Amino acid sequence: MSQKHEDLSLLSVRSAYDHLQSTINRALQRIERQEHLSKAAVFNEVKERRKLAKALMLDQRMIQLYRKLTVNPELKVRPADGLIGAELSSSVVLTEGSTTQVRFEINGRAYSLVLRDIGAGSISYYGETFKSSHLSLANNNGDTVLTVHLDFKGEDEESQISESQITAFVPGKWIYDIVHACETLITSEKLRDIRQAFSDERIEQLKQRFGIESL
Repeated sequence: MSQKHEDLSLLSVRSAYDHLQSTINRALQRIERQEHLSKAAVFNEVKERRKLAKALMLDQRMIQLYRKLTVNPELKVRPADGLIGAELSSSVVLTEGSTTQVRFEINGRAYSLVLRDIGAGSISYYGETFKSSHLSLANNNGDTVLTVHLDFKGEDEESQISESQITAFVPGKWIYDIVHACETLITSEKLRDIRQAFSDERIEQLKQRFGIESL
């Protein structure tokens, strides 16, 4: 076969391949559009539920709970320690490999938080280390009701969480418990600070420092 015929043959094969690839891509795009339209109601509902989870700050509340309870696994807040009248207790923190589980109770109902690494750390062009993880909340039956995908950068500081990073959300009465748990932590800390600031010991110290004998 001459060089001319060889070139023509290669061009023909290349042209046929490009045409086939273009046809396949158009067909795949058409199928994807049809599937998306046929399942539009589901996608719309997922979008609305992600918005609801963000509006209630459930992602941030879950992260806050995880951090507080892993640092202080024996943390216990009695109803009298807060303004909501809720009782919060943490009993178990388990670590196995790249997974950490925290079990806690709010008003007698058990929950668990699970942080699971889904990939090894990688270094960016600028020398920063990134790591991806999933943080999930499960109810007493072990059903996952909320999952957030986290991209950690630097010293375990996650970037701002977008709606698309909420990968699971099943609304239910558990939302009240999680909101109550977070607000209980916040108010109990503020109440403790107030009580310390106005304690008899603190008042006596002030009276001594400023020479106040009686008021």
